[in-house]
Amino acid sequence: MITIIVASSLIIYENDVLTPAGSSGSWQRLLENFATGLAADSDKVYVMGISGNIDAFSIQTGASIWNSSADTGYFSSGVAMSTDKVYGGGMVASVGCIDKSTGKFQWSFDGQIGTDLWSKKAPDNIIVSGDVVASVDGGVSVHNADTGAFLWQASRTGDIGVTFGNLTDLSNWWVGAYPLGVNPFEGNFVYVLAGNYSNPYVSKFNFETANFVWSSNITLTGYPIAYPEASPGYSGNAVSVIATYQGQVIIQNSNQILSFNSTSGDHLWSRDIGASVYQPTTNGDILYFGASNGNFYALNLKDGTIAWKTRVDSQNLMSTVNNDNITLTTYPIQVQNNQVYWSFGVTQQLGTSSADKHDRYLGTVCSLDLANGNLAWSKQIEDSGVFYGFSAGLAVNRDAVFLNENNALWVFGASNGNLASNQQFDHYVLPPTASGNAVFVASDLQLTAY
Repeated sequence: MITIIVASSLIIYENDVLTPAGSSGSWQRLLENFATGLAADSDKVYVMGISGNIDAFSIQTGASIWNSSADTGYFSSGVAMSTDKVYGGGMVASVGCIDKSTGKFQWSFDGQIGTDLWSKKAPDNIIVSGDVVASVDGGVSVHNADTGAFLWQASRTGDIGVTFGNLTDLSNWWVGAYPLGVNPFEGNFVYVLAGNYSNPYVSKFNFETANFVWSSNITLTGYPIAYPEASPGYSGNAVSVIATYQGQVIIQNSNQILSFNSTSGDHLWSRDIGASVYQPTTNGDILYFGASNGNFYALNLKDGTIAWKTRVDSQNLMSTVNNDNITLTTYPIQVQNNQVYWSFGVTQQLGTSSADKHDRYLGTVCSLDLANGNLAWSKQIEDSGVFYGFSAGLAVNRDAVFLNENNALWVFGASNGNLASNQQFDHYVLPPTASGNAVFVASDLQLTAY
């Protein structure tokens, strides 16, 4: 077993983009459990294991700082941070909290048998916003970030044509609405999709007073939904809060970008791209995103006008092609060194039976000039391997672009797109995360700093 782990961790260093583990600025540590969550701040990198344990390592040296448990049980996943705490999630809506400095366990919460919370699986996303922490997957459970006290939950009703869900506390209120995707929280408020499928509208709800602050009757095009739940940079069609800017709340609904006054709910501007919007990301006064028409856009947040757009793909980026089991993957957008980096690709399931389970991934990585959208470089990648499930990420640091898909990891030169490394792990690799001058990669039973 040890031999396999070491062999899978070897990387071919073809130029100065990467430095081997153990040299200045790079290190590698073996993990006791398979990693299911990865995050980093200015001085520590945090790894969550499948059993709910969380390890904190020094960003500079990889030395172990503390090891603790979020007490979230087996099949734990998701790591999120506030200024002084680390949070993890697990099945049955469990959420746990650890002191960031000392690793001391603070609190945990588990859903009770017989409630909607008991049926929830491990979260895809943990949201920390002000005084609340939310576990998101198959519903939303919201807790006081300091004590873990259960505040309210959002469950799916499943009643198409009636409501999109319900917000409920333990005793006093029930509201026919469902939180928007990405991060819908703002202090004691949450942005929700309310109404029904024939009359959907966006509202701002005060969950301390159980009152609506405002509701917008702006028409949402297409078939607006509030789930599947949306993780940061979500590439699906859930109605999502994608930015706040100078008193505006910016919301995406598939091909629409809409702006509302966050205080009054007045509609300020809208932009219909005419194509699905992928991975909306803000940088300064600009919103960047890819679209299913093959273009990449830069939108002015002030008024919704298009600053520039660039053709990055000659074919439309769609989730399926002729019902041929092709799944679209769109990667988080990264901005660094006056460049915008993005990747997208399709995974074709060539074999889906237990005896023949494999797929083929065809992707594109590109770099565009931040100011005018000129395409600096574009590279094609291909991967064939066993189909384990979706896990994709993109991180940029110094002169390296790190990209992963399931158990494959690619590293490109950020300035020219030249491939520096291509590696296949034994099982999987989590989306890489960058902090300071390092990028961290958790794969199989190891954590590597580049």
